[in-house]
Amino acid sequence: MMPTIEVADRVVVLKDDFIDINYKVGDIVVFYHPSNFSNTTLTDKFYNSLQVWNYLFELEYELIYIKRVIGLPGDVIQVDTAGNVYRNNELITIDGIDNETYSSNSTYNVPEDSYFLLGDNRSNSQDSRIFGFVPSVNILGKAQYIVYPFDNFLKIND
Repeated sequence: MMPTIEVADRVVVLKDDFIDINYKVGDIVVFYHPSNFSNTTLTDKFYNSLQVWNYLFELEYELIYIKRVIGLPGDVIQVDTAGNVYRNNELITIDGIDNETYSSNSTYNVPEDSYFLLGDNRSNSQDSRIFGFVPSVNILGKAQYIVYPFDNFLKIND
């Protein structure tokens, strides 16, 4: 997610276990890889989110990703040879994004209950172009603040 979020940055996440979040294009979200599709119930997900000690004391962690929402359920996403990204035929412009040049045009039809996510460093990002759409149950929440290192403190997702 560089340059928006650096590798060593730590973020505060508003988890969707506690509040219903309507994700929108441009939001930065934290999620599990699509290959780790979760069949847990909402009750299990809520209970697990309350277990802070899991994050403090367990040695095994599931890999968590952070990317920007580009496509919502039902959207058509197009990427052209210049690296421009279109959502339902409208150009998406986000400041600070490093686009790359593509060799061919690509079109993605976002299925229901899924999202199309891209990293901000498009030339060096494993995102929905590589691993596909992210099921909504895999999204943990929306990043709100960069809190560490302290000199990088920043509110994100304005």
